[in-house]
Amino acid sequence: MNIGGLSGTTSTSIRGYGGLATGLDRDSLIESMTSGTTSKIYKQQQKKTLLQWEQTAIRNITDKLTSFADKYTSTMTSSTNLSSELLWGRSQISALGANSKYVSVSGSATTADTIEIQRIKELAKKAQITSNGGLSDAALETGEIDVNEEQKYQKLEGTSIKIKFSNKEYTVHLPSGEGYDYDTVENAMNSINKAFQNKEIEGGKKLSDVVKVEKADGGKIKFTAEKDAGSNILELTGGSALEHLGFTLPEKTEDEGKGTINIANGEAVSSKNIGDNDLMGTKTFAERIAGQTLNFTYNGVTKSITMPSKDDLEKNKGDMLGYLEKEMQTQLNKEFGNGRIKVELEGGSNGKGSFKFTTTTPGGGADSSSVLTLSSGSAGMLGKDGAFKTQYGESNRLNLGATIAESGLKGADKLTEWFESNSNKDFSFKINDGMKDIEITITKEDTLQSLMDKISKDADMDITYQSSSDKFIITSRQEGASGSIQFKLDEGNNGDAAEVLKGIFGDNILGEAVRGTDAQLEIKRAGSGTTEIITRGSNTFDIDGMTITLNGTFGYDKEGGAIEDTESIKFNAAVDEDKIIDTIKDMVKEFNEIVELVNKEMTTKPNRDYPPLTDAQKKELSESEIEAWEKKAKEGLLFNDNDIKGLSNGLRFVVNSTDLADLEKMGISVSSAYSDRGKITIDETKLRAALRSDLDQVKEMFTKVETKDAEGNVVTTNGIAANMKAVMDKYAKTMGSTKGILIERAGSAKSPLSLTQNSMQKKIDEIDKRIAALQATLKTEQDRYIKQFTTLETLISQMNSQSGMLMQFGGGY
Repeated sequence: MNIGGLSGTTSTSIRGYGGLATGLDRDSLIESMTSGTTSKIYKQQQKKTLLQWEQTAIRNITDKLTSFADKYTSTMTSSTNLSSELLWGRSQISALGANSKYVSVSGSATTADTIEIQRIKELAKKAQITSNGGLSDAALETGEIDVNEEQKYQKLEGTSIKIKFSNKEYTVHLPSGEGYDYDTVENAMNSINKAFQNKEIEGGKKLSDVVKVEKADGGKIKFTAEKDAGSNILELTGGSALEHLGFTLPEKTEDEGKGTINIANGEAVSSKNIGDNDLMGTKTFAERIAGQTLNFTYNGVTKSITMPSKDDLEKNKGDMLGYLEKEMQTQLNKEFGNGRIKVELEGGSNGKGSFKFTTTTPGGGADSSSVLTLSSGSAGMLGKDGAFKTQYGESNRLNLGATIAESGLKGADKLTEWFESNSNKDFSFKINDGMKDIEITITKEDTLQSLMDKISKDADMDITYQSSSDKFIITSRQEGASGSIQFKLDEGNNGDAAEVLKGIFGDNILGEAVRGTDAQLEIKRAGSGTTEIITRGSNTFDIDGMTITLNGTFGYDKEGGAIEDTESIKFNAAVDEDKIIDTIKDMVKEFNEIVELVNKEMTTKPNRDYPPLTDAQKKELSESEIEAWEKKAKEGLLFNDNDIKGLSNGLRFVVNSTDLADLEKMGISVSSAYSDRGKITIDETKLRAALRSDLDQVKEMFTKVETKDAEGNVVTTNGIAANMKAVMDKYAKTMGSTKGILIERAGSAKSPLSLTQNSMQKKIDEIDKRIAALQATLKTEQDRYIKQFTTLETLISQMNSQSGMLMQFGGGY
């Protein structure tokens, strides 16, 4: 690419207008007269650009050097550090012997083969109390149903609202379930707005971002546009909920059908006042359930059963609940298998009764291990005002979110009786966690979950409910014998109070303190004729660098006596051969990449025909031409650079000549080609064989450090790791008061302070000052010439004016 024809100048912003009277190209003349100063500015800018490119080139090298050092030479906690025991240590530990299944072992230990586990007497266990027997009544029960009663229902439940936004219509179904109630105007508005929050619309928004429902004056209801709606179309277009909310869509022509109600213009206000009574209606039980569904979840599997039609229910009106019992039993047998779930009608006379669902075995016995939940159903079937008078999530297990009296707890009646006989006074008891007594209070409003939360918060223990076993499990947070649990009652209050506590937590909740146990094992060390007992609070612990986990006990009889001639567990520790090989291979690959980069920068000659482009020159070129030009211009920036030469030589001799012969036997050699300048090669087969035959010698070639005798003569030379560290520190050290040579020169992102405090940046800052001074000089020169040209323009204009007047007086002669 030829750049000889480019102007090399910039268009300076010269103020004012010139040449109107003189006809001179003022701007071009001023640019020419100030070209000397402009040329100086360009040269300084090019010099700055070259320095910045050179700085970047050096940082590209130091980035590789610091990354290499972090992995292989400077960070001793790195598992790939060439001098670290984390790499060379015997980290592959295995347990040996017939009883090795009773332990798991990991870590790194040089003394693994000096320890034997003779016997394991006991495992560590946290203090724990588990309720005895099932706590729930093991039945899923509905409320009492009266088929002759007109049941109240929430009109909005299960209905819909249609809203058009930005020419797209969205249908929002008003759901049933926890968190949704439509029995009052306030609850209805909250539930509708919640439904809007769960409806996604275009632009990654929710419907609640553009519209909300709220009260208007006089008890009316209105839909209001939110600020995110902007100027988009926002209208109520339909839905079965609108009628209940007091909205009627306007009529259009017979062909067009119903119109819409504009929300954005504030027209979406109900035509009448809406009260709580307007949102509730009445229907018979048959009308509410006809054709609707109930969803049962049995041991994690959910199936639906469908209620009979209204006609079938009316035909069996005399024994509607009995008929429904048989229909539900038939469908549950079909969905979950015969004899798995039993339906029983309790009551039924005069059309009143409730349903009880229990889990059974096909042989007819009780199944206490299965969990049955009435998880959901059609709108109006479940919930506070549901047809079956049953809450969502009711099950044959404890309902942790319900009050204790309504939770399905088998012994809840004891607490209810206590409240009645003690004038609704709160019930209290104490828990000792091994350190102190903590008083826990139960109120009538408490749920099982809130009671569990009180215990977990105040006492040093956790309490959980396992639905599969139907039991509470209370566990100390302290390890081993440090933990203790004891439930207590106040003295003189052990009668009814004891029954209350047992009714909640199980018959075994009161008694002596339950303590955790420590792990106990017997070990023997090499060279010792005796054994020692080790006690630990956890089943996982460290011994001499090994992490041991106990999985079982052995070597003792039922009475706790030691069994003679028990085979002990021995340990073997080996180096991780694959890890060492992979680390050395990766290190050599990255080292050779550094050598190649450094030597390329050092030996590439610059092309003086490609100086940095000025801003004016860039305007005359395309982006691809600029990119191609600058690629050439950036070559050879570090050609024959003294610092880079020194780095190249340091890398070339990281392997001492005295060690070459031994290293070559191990499969590690240095390229003899001068052009490779110290690249390392590996023969993996030889290296693996050397690791297996003489690990210590391979390790020494990497980790040894120079030693001298009393006269100062070198006895031991540095190994590869020490030499590499010396080179990396000399040129790329980022820590300490004195940084590496290249860091001091160009800075590094890994040493933030050096980014502004390096020798090249100081030169760049000086150039910036010179450029600023030259630009000030240029402005002064331009202003002087502008003033002179303005004066000239004024004189010429005056002379032209006088000449015209003289011609008029002269009559044209």
